[in-house]
Amino acid sequence: MKLFNRDGNGGKEITAVLGLISDRVDFDTWAPILPLGVRDVVAIVGREPVAALAAFYESGEDDPEKAPALMYLQQSVALFSWLKIIPTLDAQHDSNGRTRRIGENEKGLTALEQYKDESNILRLAYEATDALIEALDLGAFDFWINSPKYRQRSGLLIRNKESFDEFYLIGSHRLFLTLLPMIREVQAATVAPIVGREYMARLLNGDETATALLYDTAARAIALLTMKKAVERLPVEVLPEGIVQVNQSAPVKQKLRAEKEARNAVAAALGIDATRYLQQLEDTMAEILAEGQPVDFYNPGPIVHSKGMTF
Repeated sequence: MKLFNRDGNGGKEITAVLGLISDRVDFDTWAPILPLGVRDVVAIVGREPVAALAAFYESGEDDPEKAPALMYLQQSVALFSWLKIIPTLDAQHDSNGRTRRIGENEKGLTALEQYKDESNILRLAYEATDALIEALDLGAFDFWINSPKYRQRSGLLIRNKESFDEFYLIGSHRLFLTLLPMIREVQAATVAPIVGREYMARLLNGDETATALLYDTAARAIALLTMKKAVERLPVEVLPEGIVQVNQSAPVKQKLRAEKEARNAVAAALGIDATRYLQQLEDTMAEILAEGQPVDFYNPGPIVHSKGMTF
């Protein structure tokens, strides 16, 4: 899949889509790494849309609907590739090992400055991928809506980023794609058994008689439990800023310890909120199945054991 250097101007094309680096880009240095950047994007959006847009690039055709998606794809691939190249740009490798290559009057970045720089490049790579997915959704291209990655949404109560944002603001198309397996897991293992097969089918079909309250409660429980799993399982770097906050300037050991504590605290809070909505979902289903009969909503409290008696 070729995304640069169609007419022998790969270095200028990389400079054009990034706009942040020297215009003296040596494409021969980038060429072996670009396929690895493509792999990073394919891992998020799937192979089909990347292959289709690469074919569009190689064709040289002018299509104003596909052009924005192609630009964002080139951006994300270039940024992910840059992350792999930039740590070694100031190093010289030969048979004697590795030496630092820096001019006489140049001053290298500190370790913290390097970390912040690479973190920002990673953030930009994720933003470009997010913009790519948004462009694919807006374009509703056949190669996208028929792809396996897009079809993962079928059969889910929450089927797009906008719906997820109604219950927990993530603001990221990229993260929503990453969460799809977890959404399916939570829906099937936790929410569907409470709602039951009949009402789950009615909710998925948009049956208004299933009541808006039932959908709202079920979807909110799914969103909260999905985010709990995301905080527990995913790298902090792929989560939206503000969910898990860690002091980035702290030493590595201290940062890792603080990250673990922050993860545990956020996951616990999400679990508490989700449990409350699962209880509300059970109460709502009990009221629906009672067909208008009064239902005694019971919120279980702690069990206290004293001298063999349970209160």
